[in-house]
Amino acid sequence: MKKILALLMSLLLMFSLVACSSGNTQSDESNNTEQNNDNKSSNNNGEKINREDLSLKVSKDEKKTITISVMGKAPIFELAAKEYEKIHPNITIELKSFAKGGGGMSHLELEKYVAQTTTEVLSGKGADLFILNDQNLPIDSYIDKNAFVDLNQYIERDTSFDKSQYYMNILDHSKVNGGLYVLPTRFFIGALFANQEALSKTGVKIDDSQNWTWSRFAEVSKELKTKGTLDTVMKVSPSGILNPLVFSDEIYNKLVDTKKKEAKFDSPLFIDLLKQVKKMYDDNVVSDYKPGSKPTETYFTSSVIYSPKDYVSRSANFYQDTTIYDFPHASGKAGVTFSGYDNYAMNANSTVKMEAWDYLKFLLSYEMQIRPEREMFPINKAANEKAFADLIDGKVENQKGNNGKGGNVTVTEASLEPLKQMISEANTLIRWDEKIRKIIEEESNSYFSGQKSAQSVADIIQNRVMTYLNE
Repeated sequence: MKKILALLMSLLLMFSLVACSSGNTQSDESNNTEQNNDNKSSNNNGEKINREDLSLKVSKDEKKTITISVMGKAPIFELAAKEYEKIHPNITIELKSFAKGGGGMSHLELEKYVAQTTTEVLSGKGADLFILNDQNLPIDSYIDKNAFVDLNQYIERDTSFDKSQYYMNILDHSKVNGGLYVLPTRFFIGALFANQEALSKTGVKIDDSQNWTWSRFAEVSKELKTKGTLDTVMKVSPSGILNPLVFSDEIYNKLVDTKKKEAKFDSPLFIDLLKQVKKMYDDNVVSDYKPGSKPTETYFTSSVIYSPKDYVSRSANFYQDTTIYDFPHASGKAGVTFSGYDNYAMNANSTVKMEAWDYLKFLLSYEMQIRPEREMFPINKAANEKAFADLIDGKVENQKGNNGKGGNVTVTEASLEPLKQMISEANTLIRWDEKIRKIIEEESNSYFSGQKSAQSVADIIQNRVMTYLNE
């Protein structure tokens, strides 16, 4: 449990801190040449793909084993394996866990895990499926070296995979250069929780549907400080803004090319991001969040939302009257930021691809996605709707957060609608390389504190990232 909590804290750090060129790895099964003009669909590249009942190709009698590599055996992984084996007695699910016993993982152990997993992935002799939740893993490098199967090929071909049952916006925007090499089975979103009572008193109108950038947020914040009575618009560390900007898919792919081993952190794009973030603090638009500081009233709180229940709890915790807005973007792009979790990748050299794909579909089934072991949004729509329904007319007690100024929340269809809308609009994947994130955070602090120039910091980050990419 401590390992999982540590991972979740790492994910929370990515979003708020408060608060790739890839080849198409095609499996033998996806090279089917059967022509059926009445049963074709197109993938994102415009290629025609035959849709067929791939479940017929799954072994029903022959004994087979699906090996799954994972950092640690979370209960949900073991439960899923046992449940699948009950339905498929000829299939054995073997979980190969790196971590042994309870407790956290030391830095040395983490390095060993990354090295071991990288060796297994790139050798092609590792597990059939990899659960890739730790951001220390160089996932982009794995993809660039064609180590994983593009699972979108199975989605497009499999008649038993009903896209209408899933949040395809999450799966479609989890692709890397057009390929779904890592499939999330759960996800969470980023948002701004707003103090609606205080906002209403200012008369400032907020539209997060178009051109909702940090520049626009800064303009709105200045209006709030002029027309309102609260001194603080939002408390958040500089990295809490910079990280989601840099590691959003709209920016990161312009800064890092793992295949070419190139980085562009000394470019105007990154330097402008640094300046944009710092200006918000210089203009007193936002203030730095410091652990242990006394809570104060603010107009916004940056946070992640893990589940419908979590949304209600946070709403009660932050303000008496809470609304939510999209997390601002780097550009004028509209939509909601998200990150996937319990991310699965299929070994391109697996000899049980059909069985492995069937297992992935099982993990996305309603029965598995309603399991309570993971309090995150499920990819399965019906499972998520059940979580919403379970909250209707329920009540969440005052969490005594925000200096005791949180409120009770009566859950209704109307109160949950904003969250449902955000989920449907999730389109900006936040994924990151932990080593690059640490480099940026370590070096950018000297700029935000006024010790070094933006150009100097950008040059240092560029050199360190280039060294890392060429290791």
